Amino acid sequence: MPASGAVGDRSRVLVGVLTVLAVLGGGALLVVLFLLRSRDGFDVSLSGLLRVYFYMASLAGVIVFAVGLAGILAYLLSAGFGLDVIYGGQTPQPVPAIAPACPPNASCPPFVTPFPRPPIPDDRIRRQGEDLVRGVTFIVFGAIFWGAHWWARRSLARTDERASGLYRGYLMLGTAVFGVATIALLPMGIYQALSFVVVPAQPFSFRQGAGESLSGGLAALPLWLAYLWLVQRTLRTTPPMPAVA
Repeated sequence: MPASGAVGDRSRVLVGVLTVLAVLGGGALLVVLFLLRSRDGFDVSLSGLLRVYFYMASLAGVIVFAVGLAGILAYLLSAGFGLDVIYGGQTPQPVPAIAPACPPNASCPPFVTPFPRPPIPDDRIRRQGEDLVRGVTFIVFGAIFWGAHWWARRSLARTDERASGLYRGYLMLGTAVFGVATIALLPMGIYQALSFVVVPAQPFSFRQGAGESLSGGLAALPLWLAYLWLVQRTLRTTPPMPAVA
């Protein structure tokens, strides 16, 4: 596979991981809330379904924000530690033709110099610029999308919103999504970066950079910690539910 194709495949790692986790977790959350609707007060009215949508859309906005943050981090890491560590080795350049050696006292045919080929541009520079543009675009759009749905959630919030199963499920789903993404991506990214620096490269071989694994793991880490802090705060502030006889 060409280097540019490998880099393009790695750019979808974080998006794929977060999307799969969010879809599976969101489906599980809806099933649990539906089974517990009589005890927790969850209803299937238009207002209740609208609240579910606002929470799921808020999580989608955070995921888009995380993708943009990963792009910004990839740009900064490549600028600080070099393109090789983040995007892998450079595409091999064509070797210029060299006239063959002519034996002494022998007539050799004239060497025809082939048409010079232009140097292949470094695709990693284009990838670095794309990460910057993608990062800024996704961060702005994700922040606006999350902010709009957060405001809409506040307008429909109940007095006991933090004690509701929907709010607790939203926090647990966000904690699980970004926690699993951190565990799946951050160790692999650190391993790839250290391997690139410590292990000597073989000649004429392409080495995969840390790329999306490292930047994706670093982007998911603070969001995981933020959701985990919100869960702990909710546990401290929510009064315990009375025991059922």
